[in-house]
Amino acid sequence: MARTTNRDDQRDEVMRKIFAKPGFAADVARALDVTHQNVSSWNRVPAHHVISVGKLLRMKPEKIRPDIFGSKRK
Repeated sequence: MARTTNRDDQRDEVMRKIFAKPGFAADVARALDVTHQNVSSWNRVPAHHVISVGKLLRMKPEKIRPDIFGSKRK
């Protein structure tokens, strides 16, 4: 029998935070003018949405995507 993976296991900390609060993923989707299904498909916040999601979560971009906005950026 194949092992099924929990979708939450694949998501980064920020996405788990978004889905931890009921209805917040739908709020994020509305704020970004995308579908809830679109947000549900993310394992991490896409680069082009980091600033907007940061405002919603009151988080700095480097906390959301340190690979792009971190201090060791190339």
